[in-house]
Amino acid sequence: MLALDDIVVLDLSHALAGPFASTMLGDYGAEIIKIEPPGGEIARAWGPPFYGGESAYFVNLNRNKKSIALDLKHPEGKAIFFRLLERADVVLENLRVGAVAKLGIDYPRARERQPRIVYCSVSGFGQDGPYRDRAALDLVVQAESGMISVTGEPRGRGVRAGVSIADITAGMYAAFGILTALRAREKTGRGQFIDVSMLEGQLGILSGMIGAFVADHIVPEPMGTAYGALLPYQTFRTKTRDIAIGIGSDKLWRAFSPLVGLTQLADDTRYVTNAARKANRPSLIATVQDALLTKSYEEWEAILLPAGIPMGAINTIDKIVEHPQVAARGALVDSTHPVAGTIRVVGPPVRMSETPGSVRTPAPLLGEHTDEVLRERLALRDDEIGRLRAAGTLGRRDVARRV
Repeated sequence: MLALDDIVVLDLSHALAGPFASTMLGDYGAEIIKIEPPGGEIARAWGPPFYGGESAYFVNLNRNKKSIALDLKHPEGKAIFFRLLERADVVLENLRVGAVAKLGIDYPRARERQPRIVYCSVSGFGQDGPYRDRAALDLVVQAESGMISVTGEPRGRGVRAGVSIADITAGMYAAFGILTALRAREKTGRGQFIDVSMLEGQLGILSGMIGAFVADHIVPEPMGTAYGALLPYQTFRTKTRDIAIGIGSDKLWRAFSPLVGLTQLADDTRYVTNAARKANRPSLIATVQDALLTKSYEEWEAILLPAGIPMGAINTIDKIVEHPQVAARGALVDSTHPVAGTIRVVGPPVRMSETPGSVRTPAPLLGEHTDEVLRERLALRDDEIGRLRAAGTLGRRDVARRV
């Protein structure tokens, strides 16, 4: 059994934020019907790298989904959408604000047809307010939210986070919101509208910094790998390669100091508490750095790990995909795609004992399931599907087939 195997999602989303949410739901069993324009959603062109004509970005992101090509600007395309809606639980979209209203498929119209529908709209800045109509991609929201201002090296220019964190966070919040709304529907019998903004998603994960600013009115700045609230808590150089060390309590500090040859600092009033260490950050970090340069990473690992000191290596992506812990957990799983072949993808991160998620099907080819969905869900005959395709309502049928 899969936890969400009785949930049907009409997924109008594209790019990353919306598809990330629907992939989370699909991994745990929801039937994701990905409705794409006849030319395909924009992420199909994002690359390189490509597997033949298939974007690696799209292939990696969109497993466990069915793709139907449907022109929602065509009257019959819109009619098909509403027929699919009758047996759906969720609509997910991240088009420009106002786009679904122009298409005539927004929440008020959907609710008229299906009062139990949960309708989730993801946007850059939300469905109202002075920024509602602004175009937004991840970079723009990282910039506007303040995330870039606190990311980077000290006294340097802010930098974009290494992953599309504004998109991904919005996707996670969208999935959470959808599941919460479905739970509420069990009690009320009614669906509801969910408004997820990438901006507020970033505020959510910046809440600690915002809270600190409200308390002390000091504007946070980039700190590299360091952390304003704790120290020592950053990366340091060793004789061989960098090491990440996180000292999260005064007890850990007293254990750590003698291990790195700094016994005299364990009870030094300048460093005995975290607040004192923060007040004397420059001298502390310089002293710890000098101590760590006396041995190799491997030597420090042999000393610190047995003592329970949180520490680790800075792995590159080629190292992490071969990491022994990743292998032991089976975190990467094989998926066989008709064009890409058998590839490794990151499996569902949340481990559930009774209803685990899984990668069951690879990312779909464009319109691969159009005929199947229309036959099985709407009972359309082949001649009706052929007529719709000839009229331009559906995408072309000349897509690669599974082998």
